[in-house]
Amino acid sequence: MKSRIGRQHGQALLLFSFCAMVLFGMLGLVVDVGWAYYRKQVAQSAAESAATAAIGAAVTLSGGSITCGVANVICQSETACPSSASNAGVTNIDMGCQYASTNGFSTAGRQKVTMTAGTDTPPTVTGTAPKYWVTVRVSESIPQLFAAILGVQNASITARSTAGYFPGSIGGCIYVLNKTDQSMQMNGNILFSTGCGVNINSTSVSALTLVGGAGLTASNGSKVNIVGGYSLGTNASITPSPVTGAASFTDPMGDVPAPAVGSCNSFGVSPSNNQKVTIDPGVYCGAISVTGHAVVTMNPGLYIVTTGGVSVGGQATLNGTGVTIYLQTNSVSMSGGATTNLTAPTSGVWQGILFYQDRSDTTSSSLVGGSAQILNGVLYFPTTHMDYTGGNSTTAQNITIVADTLNITGNSWIAATGSSPFLTLFSGIGVFE
Repeated sequence: MKSRIGRQHGQALLLFSFCAMVLFGMLGLVVDVGWAYYRKQVAQSAAESAATAAIGAAVTLSGGSITCGVANVICQSETACPSSASNAGVTNIDMGCQYASTNGFSTAGRQKVTMTAGTDTPPTVTGTAPKYWVTVRVSESIPQLFAAILGVQNASITARSTAGYFPGSIGGCIYVLNKTDQSMQMNGNILFSTGCGVNINSTSVSALTLVGGAGLTASNGSKVNIVGGYSLGTNASITPSPVTGAASFTDPMGDVPAPAVGSCNSFGVSPSNNQKVTIDPGVYCGAISVTGHAVVTMNPGLYIVTTGGVSVGGQATLNGTGVTIYLQTNSVSMSGGATTNLTAPTSGVWQGILFYQDRSDTTSSSLVGGSAQILNGVLYFPTTHMDYTGGNSTTAQNITIVADTLNITGNSWIAATGSSPFLTLFSGIGVFE
């Protein structure tokens, strides 16, 4: 009897030991995967920061006129960064290496950081032609817990980022950020022309859709780049033919912080019919609404609209030079009968930015003003849908549109250049090896 009980205890012990091994193995696997994912995100952030820093330093050192080997701007094949201790920060590549080190990655021990730079076509990005580009690759060998039982002591994490400099030409571009939807549409017998190009981040097979007689033209050597695919109606056309399967990209203005919102300076502006009003920068805790035949002129500066948004309708007029309008909630609405003439600042913190909708807001905007709508600057609506019509062949607007999804209605034109140069970031994330 005792021997039978002893055997049962032994069997229970074996079963418990087996279950414990499985449990600890699963725990180790979760830790391995979670830690690897975290380190991959850190690596990607370091690569993006380093690439952007190297481009920014090249622009600063050269004054925007980049030539390889001049003004400490370097073009090179893939070369490992030196250790952070020996990095003097003289060239733009040095600055990129320093930023990678600041973000936790340097060429030492289990880590490696390499920089490649040039003025030809970037090898990691299709459908774009920057004046100058830098590709950063970071890698790290991280120890394993669960996999170590199987003889795999380390896993390799890799990340890559390529940043490009587009002097002036980035203005006039379209960036549609939604990653999955049918994200840009043109409907009806309309034409749309851009001098810089269209970039669509969606993987949908019909990420770009043209219906009816819609026509899309990218001029001045620019392209239509689509991560996914496109769909054309019987009489629709795209010139030149789109580049499909293009590299995905991040929000080109993702690192631009939202302004701090202070106390209210005004509870809104709504002039009566035929009234002419001049307003000053500040925090507007209420709508800026211009209707009838009213005329509102905005003095230069930053306008923060916390509620109510901005609307221009009827035969009203809204003018402003050197203005940035930040929308904390609600949207922009401009109708066809109104006259709008707004220009972003050409210097300062908000250089080049005309509209900035808060990233937490998803309220759609409608900028449908035709030839009477003249806008110059960035229209930044990264998490919202936008309906857009503006300009004609003689009043082509110097704007960049960044939106989650976009509908183009009516004949619209965008000029070749914007009010200031911008950096565009194209990123790719490596895989476990």
